[in-house]
Amino acid sequence: MKKKTVTFVAKMDEFLQSVVSQCRDLGISEDFHIEGRRVDQLPYWPIADGSLVVLSSKSIYPQVAAYLPPGAKVIIAKRMLPYHNLREMLEVPKGVKVLLVSDTEETAKESVRLLIDSGMDFELYPYYPGADYPRDIEIAVTPGEAEHVPGTIRKVVDIGFRLIDLSTWLEIYAHFDSDNFQRVTARAMQSLIDITKQLSNEIHHAHLLHKYLEAIVNRIEDAVIAMDEKDTIRFINQKAVDTLHLQGVPIQGEKAVHCLPPDFYEMIRQCDENDDVLMDWGGRTYFFRKMHIVMEGRFFGSLLLFRKAAEIEQMEHDYRMRLYSKGLVAKYHFDDICGKSLSFQQVLRIARKIARSNSTVLLLGETGTGKELFAQAIHNASPRRREPFVGVNFAAISESLLESELFGYEEGAFTGARKGGHIGWFELAHKGTIFLDEIGDASGAIQNRLLRVLQERQIMRVGGNKVIPIDIRVIAATNQDLQCMVREGRFRADLYYRLNILPIHLPPLRQRPEDIPLLAEEFIRKYCQEMRRPPFTLTQEALKAMQEYDWPGNIRELENVMEYLAHVVEEEVYAIHLPFMQESFAVPADDVLADECRTLCEAYEQRGFLDDVVAILHVLKQQGSGRYALGEQLSRQGIELSGQQVRYRLKLLQQDGLIHVGKGRQGSRLSTKGAVFLACCEKSRG
Repeated sequence: MKKKTVTFVAKMDEFLQSVVSQCRDLGISEDFHIEGRRVDQLPYWPIADGSLVVLSSKSIYPQVAAYLPPGAKVIIAKRMLPYHNLREMLEVPKGVKVLLVSDTEETAKESVRLLIDSGMDFELYPYYPGADYPRDIEIAVTPGEAEHVPGTIRKVVDIGFRLIDLSTWLEIYAHFDSDNFQRVTARAMQSLIDITKQLSNEIHHAHLLHKYLEAIVNRIEDAVIAMDEKDTIRFINQKAVDTLHLQGVPIQGEKAVHCLPPDFYEMIRQCDENDDVLMDWGGRTYFFRKMHIVMEGRFFGSLLLFRKAAEIEQMEHDYRMRLYSKGLVAKYHFDDICGKSLSFQQVLRIARKIARSNSTVLLLGETGTGKELFAQAIHNASPRRREPFVGVNFAAISESLLESELFGYEEGAFTGARKGGHIGWFELAHKGTIFLDEIGDASGAIQNRLLRVLQERQIMRVGGNKVIPIDIRVIAATNQDLQCMVREGRFRADLYYRLNILPIHLPPLRQRPEDIPLLAEEFIRKYCQEMRRPPFTLTQEALKAMQEYDWPGNIRELENVMEYLAHVVEEEVYAIHLPFMQESFAVPADDVLADECRTLCEAYEQRGFLDDVVAILHVLKQQGSGRYALGEQLSRQGIELSGQQVRYRLKLLQQDGLIHVGKGRQGSRLSTKGAVFLACCEKSRG
């Protein structure tokens, strides 16, 4: 017997594909011949006579009407959400704002209604292309139309295309007087039963997970209390119960104000979010941290962690004694490395990525470019950051001692060997990082042994007969051209390729002049704090000289220059104060500055401005002053200058470094060079 035909018509292929899938799942294809047409296909692919036509929505009927066979029966499909895909929505907190995204206003509003009818407890807002929506929404739900989700949405839950409702299938079966609909409902119920079983299993799994997490939290060293947004205690671990002496007291599910000690509750209420504070309670000092629990943009309560300060102090003491006593600590982090130039920022990005791996790193750069700083930062950003960091400088240790220091030695290995033997640097670095600085200075014998260590990750002590496995990350560094040394036979090629896995080339300071002011400021702050003196400033001419200098010693030389200036200058640094510039002058810096000021004095005299600028400098010598106040003071002295004339003279004085012009209401003030200029002018007149 020929099957009856049901033709589904829609605008999108996705709807038709979901219908075919549903017909297969519910067994409807066994009863009817199912066809699908897109609206734009109807002119070329007509609907068969006698077919029942099912439209995806009422809105497409005007476009379909002209292509319907004579007397064709048409029904509009009722839609339902794919309940088997709604599980992810159950994870969205109640009351949260959710955007319902669809391709048209009609389908968006219909989907909102379906979700509300399904019992979803959200603030739902329909959205379609061109519609407005609240900008604080972070979650969107869409029935298979994720391409329309606004870019500001952080999380998208795609529940899949809406399905044909059972009432529509019933209408189809009734149209053909078929009595097989009971089988369809049975299969639909089976799908619901399968979902119910899955949810039951997940509930059981969630219960086990809760018990598992509870066991973990009960074994951590901190006391833990979790409270919801209404200050109801949802969890408290055994350490907190013991600390607060709450044994036998009902706690979970109770208000914190009723079950916690009153003075303790008042104390934790005063803690700010994410603040680490020390507070006294019960005759002891405690370390407190209070954190807000926020999920999907909604506040769910607070988590309180606290511990006796004495326990933390003891733990820190033990940790420092264990590491610092051996000097196995990396002090620097990537945040300690200064530089804003594009080339240097690119190096930093590469180094941060490389830090996450365990592969060998080779740092290449001139002396003073910060290779050891990078090595320590890479270690502190790596999974090995809590393990030792051991630095070895091949240029600083004699070859006769280097082998025994690197690999250690057994008792009696040589005359003078320590009783009980000696552990080497590779063993000290076990589980951590070893930094091989100036690797280009390693002798041929040491290179041979290093190659074996890198290949086998094993060492043998001097005078020993057993192999010791080691788990280390190697970071090597050199300012030499290793490739050239390989060609000349001074460095083993196989060792070079073992080291050159993750190379990082550190640019010299002369290639990043925009970083010089930033680095100089850091060193000025450092040495002025150490010397307990006021900070000094670099004039524009000094900065220009520094940025034009070649810096053969790179950052190390720059630091030395700033330390020198911290000892010899008072308030301002001019080019003549810089050590590398003083070789250009045959007279002391102060004499050069005085000569420069006398030349300026003559120039102002020739231009007829000398009396004006001297009067201005005298006013600024007493106190800083704005342009208008300065004009008034000059007027009281019998010097009449327009506002434009005052502005022009201040500009000249600023260009020559005689004054500092502040922002806004700070006004202008006399510079050190201005004071020398004023003294020179008065001396030449007197």
